[in-house]
Amino acid sequence: GMAGGCCLARDAASPQTQVWAIEPEGYDDHRTSLARGERTPLSGTPATTICDALQANAPGHVTFAINSGGLAGAAAVGDADVIEAMRVAFETLKLVLEPSGALGLAALLSGQVPLRDGEGVAVVACGGNVALPDFLGLVQRERTQ
Repeated sequence: GMAGGCCLARDAASPQTQVWAIEPEGYDDHRTSLARGERTPLSGTPATTICDALQANAPGHVTFAINSGGLAGAAAVGDADVIEAMRVAFETLKLVLEPSGALGLAALLSGQVPLRDGEGVAVVACGGNVALPDFLGLVQRERTQ
């Protein structure tokens, strides 16, 4: 839904702007569907992710209709990169982000979205729906990289 809304807003205000869908690894239903050119449900055992707000196994019909023609691409990000993005958002931007809301920043920080020098970038960083003990437990973990 969020990516579709961004596509619609982009169409009205800045048609040349690229919009990317960023999803948790294991729940990359848009990335899979875009690669196949059709709405494709994920199969197999559900993945485990801290991004509990984005555990869809298939794009919605309306959402995919918008996104299939509007997205520049889609990328998947792992939990370790999400945690690092949550940490960076808190330490440098003073934002508390839930894991799903940190995916866009995680994709940029981990190089999952191609950028060119001098290009302007906007990231939707949303959602503070995370309990303090859970947030602290995640951002205080040892860095794995």
